[in-house]
Amino acid sequence: MLYTVGGVGFIALGLAIGWYGLRPLATVPSILRATVKDPSGVTDSGSFVVCRGVANEASETLSAPFTGSQCLGFEYEVTERQPFGIGVPWFQAHLDDGVATRPFTLDSAIGTLTVVPSAKRFALDTESTVITVGANETPPERIHRFVDVRDTLEPVARWVRIIPGLGTRRYVERRIDPGEEYLIAGHTERQQNEVVLTGDLTITDRSPRQLALHRAWNAIFPIVIALVFVGVGVGGIVL
Repeated sequence: MLYTVGGVGFIALGLAIGWYGLRPLATVPSILRATVKDPSGVTDSGSFVVCRGVANEASETLSAPFTGSQCLGFEYEVTERQPFGIGVPWFQAHLDDGVATRPFTLDSAIGTLTVVPSAKRFALDTESTVITVGANETPPERIHRFVDVRDTLEPVARWVRIIPGLGTRRYVERRIDPGEEYLIAGHTERQQNEVVLTGDLTITDRSPRQLALHRAWNAIFPIVIALVFVGVGVGGIVL
């Protein structure tokens, strides 16, 4: 009975890890099947489209949290090297994350399209800026101010700091920079008599094929871990 209960628990955990790993791949088939359009060619509301153009500000910009760069949207994540993890003895534990965005335009030589990403959720798959701060190092002033106002970011534990290699934090920032070219995938809506691209968008500086390969590569590790957990769970039930 104990083996059965443990096996069910391992299978449930494996399925959860597998879902986490596969979730970023959900929109990839739709993106690969779609024809990349010019912003001027997006005229129908209620449809899934993939278009490419240059992002430009429509109203105001944002200040990125770690670099201070003026941008149209950003996504950040803070991790810390800790000694425990699923399948990994020294891994980056998640501490904090967040997103912010403003409406902007996607422009080409022949037209423009208004983009209104969800204020709470969108997938920003662009080149990352990573700032690494050791457990006993003084962080840059901007990161120091960021940490001070985040209740979730307590100082590195004392016992972690005394172990070489542990406690190092990574501050990862991804941005939508004005004047840069992006591929954006999502659904269109009609707002104030204008067709806009809005909602939970996928925004990337990669081609559709590069995006698919990048996400597939990132999904390999959690999927392998998920299969191990499911295999152990099935073995426990069989025994």
